[in-house]
Amino acid sequence: MVKTYRSWAPWMAILPALLLFFVFKIYPALGTLFFSMTDFNGNIDHYSWVGLKNYKNALTINFDDLMNAIGISFTFAFFTTVIQNVLGVALAVLVNLKIRGKNAYRSILFMPNVLGVVIIGLVWTLIFDPYSGPMNQILSLFGTSSSMLGDSKLALPLVIFVQVWTSVGYAMVLYLAGLQGISQDIYEAASMDGAVGWKSFRHITLPLLQPIIGVNILLSIIGSLRVFDLIMILTNGGPDDSTMTLGMFVFKTIFDSNGTQGYASALGIIHFLVIAVVVVIVQTYMRRREEKLS
Repeated sequence: MVKTYRSWAPWMAILPALLLFFVFKIYPALGTLFFSMTDFNGNIDHYSWVGLKNYKNALTINFDDLMNAIGISFTFAFFTTVIQNVLGVALAVLVNLKIRGKNAYRSILFMPNVLGVVIIGLVWTLIFDPYSGPMNQILSLFGTSSSMLGDSKLALPLVIFVQVWTSVGYAMVLYLAGLQGISQDIYEAASMDGAVGWKSFRHITLPLLQPIIGVNILLSIIGSLRVFDLIMILTNGGPDDSTMTLGMFVFKTIFDSNGTQGYASALGIIHFLVIAVVVVIVQTYMRRREEKLS
């Protein structure tokens, strides 16, 4: 009897979490998959089964819009991931040095992660305001001006900048934890062989940070491909759809006035598949890279 109780005890402990996960994650996902194969338009009492018609429409009739959104998503994710992780490593190395006030620097750099997306979006919208924003006031000192987020060529780079500013502190904290997990004895032994400065960073720090780098890259890619709330506040996908990422495209389709929730559900499934494929490819590559370095 005691043995049976002990075998069930772990399952009973995680049961509430499993129930919450099913109710708020699995059940909605299954519902999205179901409605993606219907002509559901918001009226739960009147819809019919259409099979893969919504997916076919997405890949034929609306193919250009879908490919444009995927292309912008990949561009956004690539530059955000690269810049965020390069800066994250650099900042982690700096705040790991024996300098006065380093804990204050760490807190300041991590602070954007504590702020809500709405606050961040509104603050940067005011900063980039083309009429009274401080950025244009600075540009006016050099005799120039810009419509900032209203410029289709500048909008995406500015959104990437805001996303990096928001998330780089979190990446820094993960890299900092990895740096503090590296024994100083390794650096001391390497210094005896002349490996100091850049050589020490390249041949010791970076290889030992590979697991953290892999985790950070995956988190950055997933977060970048999923983002829509920050873009919605900053640009709402504009101007001229220059910031219409796949997540934003799905979000706007859901609330389309034509009542195309079934089609939007199909786009949501495509969005999930795109993220899953990219994550599997990147994870496979990072695992093989770690095996070569180990």
